[in-house]
Amino acid sequence: MLKKTAALGAATLLCWALGTAQASATSSYRHLRNVGAVGECLDFRADPEYGVYTTGCNEGAYQTWTMATLPETATALRQNAGSRLCLVARSGQPTMKPCLAGDQAALWTVHDLGPSTTGYQIINKATGTCLIAGSGAIHHVSLGACPGGGSRQWIVYS
Repeated sequence: MLKKTAALGAATLLCWALGTAQASATSSYRHLRNVGAVGECLDFRADPEYGVYTTGCNEGAYQTWTMATLPETATALRQNAGSRLCLVARSGQPTMKPCLAGDQAALWTVHDLGPSTTGYQIINKATGTCLIAGSGAIHHVSLGACPGGGSRQWIVYS
């Protein structure tokens, strides 16, 4: 009985510690500007022609995202406008969907590239792929392998 009580106490302490760590990873409003030649900010327009794309930075509500403030922390990227949808990886493409608890495809890690490289990689937890700034007339954002140039590097700022 004493072993069971000790194990239960240790499990309770571990759960409390994990809960505290999660709570300290607070969220705040951020903007994501691409480092590459595109040099534009992540945006979303609920128009089938546009969807998730990059465009000139204006720091408006459609370019403002709620996310964890700590690098290397899995976080949802929730848009601060309209229906407040989350950026999700679906069928190999980034799209906007309602935020659902436990949806691994809606979690992203902001990976620090180190002191010799500008910016961060935004990596999807479910696919392990990086968010890539778009090109073409509308600059649709895509997902792809993480090693690569500036189109896969993002400046995160408030």
